[in-house]
Amino acid sequence: MRNITRVLIATAALGGTLAAATGAGLAASHPDLKWTAIFDATGPAGAYGTSQKNATELAQADIDAGKIDAGGQKISIDVQDSATSPAQVINIMQSAFGNGTSLIIGPTLSSEAFKSDPLAVKANVPVLGVSNTASGIPAMGPCVFRNSLSEAQIVPDVIEAAKKAWHVKTAAIIYGDDDQFTKADYTIFNAVLPKSGVKVVDVETFHKGDVDFKAQLTKIKEAKPDVVVYGALYAEGAKLLAQARQVGLNAHEIGGNGFNSPQIIALAGKAAQNVIVGAAWYSGAETNGNAAFVKNYTAKYAKSPDQFAAQAYAGVQIAAAAVKKSHPGDAAGMCSALKELGTVQTVIGSFKFASTRDADAHGFVVQIKNGTFAKFED
Repeated sequence: MRNITRVLIATAALGGTLAAATGAGLAASHPDLKWTAIFDATGPAGAYGTSQKNATELAQADIDAGKIDAGGQKISIDVQDSATSPAQVINIMQSAFGNGTSLIIGPTLSSEAFKSDPLAVKANVPVLGVSNTASGIPAMGPCVFRNSLSEAQIVPDVIEAAKKAWHVKTAAIIYGDDDQFTKADYTIFNAVLPKSGVKVVDVETFHKGDVDFKAQLTKIKEAKPDVVVYGALYAEGAKLLAQARQVGLNAHEIGGNGFNSPQIIALAGKAAQNVIVGAAWYSGAETNGNAAFVKNYTAKYAKSPDQFAAQAYAGVQIAAAAVKKSHPGDAAGMCSALKELGTVQTVIGSFKFASTRDADAHGFVVQIKNGTFAKFED
């Protein structure tokens, strides 16, 4: 009996040793993954990037706590502020390549992505854009992905909703002609409106940093459009909305993706009332885990998340799901894992990548009502 006991004890000890050795081997073969997130937490696009930074830090905490399932893999996300500077984006990205990062999340603006993503392509490091909406982002390289809906994907839905609700027949467009983000609004709206049977009766432009738009808005007023489309970031966008009221422009209004921030409401006030926007997400969306995300984000940062926060958080969910499924050990493995991911449930809804590495997902048409974004009831 004693011999049997000794054998059992010895076997258990050996099993523990083997388990420990196996665990050590797994830990050695699957070291911590490093990701780098690049967002404009300061500078002109700071309102967008701050939301992204906050959401990514919340997602990091949720990975650590097991609320976002990465299959037990430890992941470290280095969140960097690019200060709305393409040069800073490039510097951060190049530093990340030398530090073993296996994924770049960001940058905030499409204009920054067009300058920096080719460097990641050259370095064979995958990029996941979580707010880049201009056409051609994934086309820059075989490992460039995005979970943000492009303007080309969502603008047709916005136009159809406007036509149905407002019986729109004519439109005017005013956009910033010195930023890729806002230029994309013009290009896409100017193409989709005529195809939808809406005549474009006037087009006006401005530059980033402009503060007086009354001359352009007066011209638009004289053209008497049924709807005005704004291709603007929130700083100029808020002034455009306020000055449209001042010149007596009473047309319906549509904002481009730059209007998907509470800052447009905070700055424009009542002038933002009833503007509609195409969005990848809104706070009341009945998507998987969204209510908890909104609650936790609000509790942590004392303000509600916006679309940019939701897409950043979903980006981490998507990348973590790819890690859980494929166990990548480096950048090349991360690229393959994202390509092979399939469908994953996120706070922005059921998500998968199209063969083009664009988002294969559906968005919402939302309207600014009483100081918040609500689903547009057409």
